[in-house]
Amino acid sequence: MRNVKLLLLLASFSLFLFACSNGSPVDNAGKEVSKEDTVVTVVTHGNYQEFDKENRLFDDAELVVIAETDTNFFDREHVVKYAEQDAAGADLPQALEDFYTRTPIKILKVLKKPESASVIENEEMNIIEPISLIKEDTKSKILSIENYNEINEGEQYVLYLKQNAYGEYSVINMNNGRFSLDSDALKIQSLDHGHENDQDKHNEIKQAVEERFKAEIEEVKNM
Repeated sequence: MRNVKLLLLLASFSLFLFACSNGSPVDNAGKEVSKEDTVVTVVTHGNYQEFDKENRLFDDAELVVIAETDTNFFDREHVVKYAEQDAAGADLPQALEDFYTRTPIKILKVLKKPESASVIENEEMNIIEPISLIKEDTKSKILSIENYNEINEGEQYVLYLKQNAYGEYSVINMNNGRFSLDSDALKIQSLDHGHENDQDKHNEIKQAVEERFKAEIEEVKNM
């Protein structure tokens, strides 16, 4: 994920974010998660380059793979960065500057990569997802940019990735840069700013993904 500066005041989420309480936490596949008693998902907007066609997405991506993770979302490395406070703002709530999750994946098939990249099938690597988790004593907050859905444990995905400023590969194009081969459904926590059409857009691009990589997907499914 590229540097996305997020000016979020923790004591006043409602000014900047759209929060949805999920009750008992579930993952994208609807499986109950026992790690937390209560999870609130908070959705915010981010600046990113959006692609509505698979060919443009493919051209922009530096690395495209079929991969999976065996790590539950709650067990991943969640990074949350806060802005430094000066003396004038010492009495204000600390501002959240950036957040993401570092997700370990196993490469099942390399579909595109730079000549210089040492990405090998059947090996593991970490990628950056534009979502994170703030753990608290009684409840936790999932922070998501543009309704991004985390990669689910045990599912296979086609992932479109690009190196960020720190040399780590990040999912690009939000939900339309990660395509599950096991499920089509997205969780849309906020309908603000046109998100009511997100599922249809995702399905359209996913169809093009599956057409481009039909042989490779079948090969992975038959492993």
